[in-house]
Amino acid sequence: MNRHLDVKLIKESLPALIMALIADSIAGYIMNLSINVFIAVPGLLMMIPALIDMRGNVYGAFISRLSSALHLGEVENLGDKRVKVEIGATKSLAYSAALIVGTIVGIYISFVTGNYFYAIFLPGIILITHLFTASILTPLTAYIGVKTFQKGWNPDNIGVPLISSVGDMVSVFFIILVAVLFLYISNMPLVVFFIVILSLIYVFLLIRRALGEKVGKKIYMQSMPILIVIALLELITGSMWESNKIAIILLVVPVVNETLGNVGSIFSSRLTSFIYLGFVEPKILPRGKHFTKEIFSLITLSVIVYSIISLLVIFLTWDFRAVAMVWLAAFLSIFILIIIAYYLTIGSLKAKLDPDNVVVPVITTLADIIGTAALIFSYFLIF
Repeated sequence: MNRHLDVKLIKESLPALIMALIADSIAGYIMNLSINVFIAVPGLLMMIPALIDMRGNVYGAFISRLSSALHLGEVENLGDKRVKVEIGATKSLAYSAALIVGTIVGIYISFVTGNYFYAIFLPGIILITHLFTASILTPLTAYIGVKTFQKGWNPDNIGVPLISSVGDMVSVFFIILVAVLFLYISNMPLVVFFIVILSLIYVFLLIRRALGEKVGKKIYMQSMPILIVIALLELITGSMWESNKIAIILLVVPVVNETLGNVGSIFSSRLTSFIYLGFVEPKILPRGKHFTKEIFSLITLSVIVYSIISLLVIFLTWDFRAVAMVWLAAFLSIFILIIIAYYLTIGSLKAKLDPDNVVVPVITTLADIIGTAALIFSYFLIF
């Protein structure tokens, strides 16, 4: 069995995936309890998929780059200049992506409601949220990547799901907290405007500093176009959330999409490292024992995690139809995502782009879109 199964992958990834599963169950529960906030702030639920997807788009890509640098001997400890540059570039990307999402949603909601205050209000909420989350998640991501490598573990197996285990929960908590605070001061538009302007100045200075470093500029310039496209794609997910405020879907969608994105990100990160190390050749038709073993191991890992999700769903809902909905959505999603991850990785290499900067953000975004669509389809098919 061990010839066909990467036990190390499962042993290292499973605890992190379980932690992410628990954290996302809490995030889903928080979302379910905060339905009145989502009703009070039009467009807030639309922004959440883009916000929580930052764990893959920005922090997942960060830990993937860091893992490659650690394997290649370019980084040895947290005090290295490369790590500091990566942290600055990662924060710059997070703030820039937040501003884009908030601006688009703010303009859209202003047009729909006729209240143009939302054009400042919604970007302010997501930008201030990122000032909190990025200050926590960016140094934590660096610490996890370096320390796990120093302990002899593979950051590709652990990093993305582990940072996700706190990322989604922290993101959902802070965006709801900041939304409540902004609602409290919404009758003082000058205060809101002043807070947003100060935040924009800080973000501008941080981006300027990141672009002053060669590595930071490369990361930002390669990643930002992808993040812009992703921001637009995440609005598809957000629109589906906004249009389907169904309790059972809001409860399970974070944990289902998180697991799907984690599996795809682990596959992409490991595949990139395998290609760099010469274990896998980027061919049009995948083949070879390393690739077959990887796929078999990821499917086994997914079955274990979705079995645990099923137990949580039964505990929370006592409805076996919800379990059937989760499994059908997983079955429809995971094989599609693995295929997409493979061809995106080899495609980025052929385009002379770093897969660590490009593939993980796209995969986590597609995981949200595919997972959400599959859950909605499964819900209406089963319920």
